Amino acid sequence: ELLLELRKIKSEQELAWLKRSAEIAVKGMRRAAELVEVGRTELEIAAEAEHAMRLAGSGGTPFSTIVASGRNSWLPHAVATHKKLRRGELLFVDLGATFEGYASDMTRTFAVGPTPRQKRLMELVKRAQAAAMTRVKGGVRASVVDETARKIISRGGYARFCLHGAGHGVGMEIHEPPSLSPTSKDILENGMVITVEPGVYVPGVGGARWEDMVQVTKNGHKLLTAFNSL
Repeated sequence: ELLLELRKIKSEQELAWLKRSAEIAVKGMRRAAELVEVGRTELEIAAEAEHAMRLAGSGGTPFSTIVASGRNSWLPHAVATHKKLRRGELLFVDLGATFEGYASDMTRTFAVGPTPRQKRLMELVKRAQAAAMTRVKGGVRASVVDETARKIISRGGYARFCLHGAGHGVGMEIHEPPSLSPTSKDILENGMVITVEPGVYVPGVGGARWEDMVQVTKNGHKLLTAFNSL
């Protein structure tokens, strides 16, 4: 517990390594986005994204790259399979890199010929993330960030499909304090690095998640994983 507490606030060197790790993850996500088309397999996209990150200097992946389409996208912690992408499906890609032992984590949702309901679902989750981001700054309770995202999702009618908290700390491990959940007692502080990642997973429709890494500052935050998939 003592070590985890000490690791919440990153040094300038750690922040530089985390920033580089995030930049490498963006390169992987950019490659994944290029491959989203009917007939590609989840594993093919995952492999190409990991290859791009390796070429960019990643020391490896801090977790198994997730590419989840169709039925698989209904599961928040799916794994990449031999399943081929089909028209009328949502898919999300959750990946990360490592640099000097420091992890990164980001998620984007894509669609192959989406239905109107799927489009609305994607837009809702992105709106929830954008709202949650506005609450990220030093001195704010981590639970407030989660609450902000959850309210947007609830107003959209998908409260029961919001299956996890809005984020977590990132550092030498992919999941570190603070926790951005409804029950979290953590307070955001300048120098923390966290994810903001609301998600909604609707059987029969699809799963959507947007996740970015940000550095918490005294008056706001700095986005570390800038990449727009829409």
